[in-house]
Amino acid sequence: MALAAAEAVLAPVTTIDGFRLASLIDASTGMVLASAQDQDDISLPRAAAGAADIASVLALLTGELATGDDLEDVMVTFSKHFHLIRIVQAGPSQTVILLVILDRSRANLAMARRAIRDFCESLAA
Repeated sequence: MALAAAEAVLAPVTTIDGFRLASLIDASTGMVLASAQDQDDISLPRAAAGAADIASVLALLTGELATGDDLEDVMVTFSKHFHLIRIVQAGPSQTVILLVILDRSRANLAMARRAIRDFCESLAA
C-alpha cells in the first residue's frame, strides 16, 4: 500500500472531536505505517514508541493473567490529552496498533471510543 493510501485510511479517525494525532504502528517493530496529525507539537516517533511499548507489556500481562477476556483498548490520560491505544489484527500474521491522541478539553471520550472501535472493525474486515 502506498503511503498516501495508508494515510487516507486514517481519515475517519481525524473527524473525532478533539483529534490531535492518529497513527498505525506495526506491533512487532514499532514502525509507523501511517499517520495523520492536526498539529506538530506532539512527537510522532515518541508517541508511537510509547504505544508499542504499552501494547507489548499489556500483551504479556494478559497472557499471564489468562482471564479469557480479550484486551480491547488502553487509555492513558495526561493533563491535556487522552492517548487511546487499540490493538488490531490487520491480517493473519500482522498485528497493528492504532494510537489516537485527543485534546482532553474537546473530546467526548465515549463517542471517541465508539468511533475508534468502528474504525478498527472496518480496518480488520
